[in-house]
Amino acid sequence: MDNWALLSNVLGLAIGAGLNLYAAVLVTGLGIRYGWLHEMPGELGLLAHPVVLIAAGVMYLAEFVADKVPFFTPFWDGIHTFIRPVGGALLALSATADMDPLVKVLAVLGAGTLALGTHSSKMGFRLLAHATPEPASHSVISVAEDFGVVVLIALAYQYPWVALPVFACIVAAIAAFLPLLWRIARFLAAGLFGRLASWFSVAPDRLHPGRVRVFARKVKGSPRLVSGWLDPETGSFSFSRWGRKRELVLGALEPGVEWGFVYNVGRTTDGSSFYLTKEWCGSIGQETAERSA
Repeated sequence: MDNWALLSNVLGLAIGAGLNLYAAVLVTGLGIRYGWLHEMPGELGLLAHPVVLIAAGVMYLAEFVADKVPFFTPFWDGIHTFIRPVGGALLALSATADMDPLVKVLAVLGAGTLALGTHSSKMGFRLLAHATPEPASHSVISVAEDFGVVVLIALAYQYPWVALPVFACIVAAIAAFLPLLWRIARFLAAGLFGRLASWFSVAPDRLHPGRVRVFARKVKGSPRLVSGWLDPETGSFSFSRWGRKRELVLGALEPGVEWGFVYNVGRTTDGSSFYLTKEWCGSIGQETAERSA
């Protein structure tokens, strides 16, 4: 196998792992086992072992179900932030098992980074899709992702010269997506901290008296998932954008919130909506209750 074909294989596995690690392993393993894929590099033949196929199949079914539940998907993806990049790196290591140690190190680092970028981009689009949280849209996205993994793996192994330009476009798109990826990372970290803080009754840190920290869900004039501070009474929402402070005047926060396992959703009277991490939900509930009393 020439170096360009090997590069195509590694990139295909890394991107596929970032989208759905279990589907990437299952498709590759089945392809090897039934002779659809030939001359696999390194030690990728191990993916055709029955134990690996069974484990990948079971986990793929679990992810297939989890991907169809709108408000459970961020929790599932949050856990896999620590799994998919490692899986992509290990697949790259297996693909380059016969190569020079320097090549293996570069492949592991590159594949892990690319899998993390793909995974983060996937989470970003899923979180944007929560603006329309009906199960049908999430099911369509999930099936499209699984189909995409199959197409990417097939291109990587069968048509590397077609796959490489496609992978280059994907990498460029991920790079352009970096500002949102940073907001997503901050959003997820705050959500996990808030979930733990609520279990241990840790009070939120009020840097701005009378305001609560929120993440923009659907706010005209504000980027998605930007972190800011909302005044529940006046609807004033302040946030920083490219180092500059901005303030939007929205409607007052409506009583009650939409419950979620990691985040709750609050809405203002002008139709804007925000994600609230769990440590802030108690204060929001008290303030809206007092206002509606």
